Amino acid sequence: MEIVKLDNDGTVTVKMTAQEAAAVRDDLGQIWASKASQPSDKLHSLLEWATPNTTS
Repeated sequence: MEIVKLDNDGTVTVKMTAQEAAAVRDDLGQIWASKASQPSDKLHSLLEWATPNTTS
């Protein structure tokens, strides 16, 4: 995982492998919704879309 771009306005672009994305998604999924920030919840949703859980 690496930061590939940091814009002057503070926008961060991150590059990660599918394996890293799945790990972050799973970690964020362990946080109670009431305890997660809105950006964390959004990232979790994006990573769910990008790395669907195929273990079932």
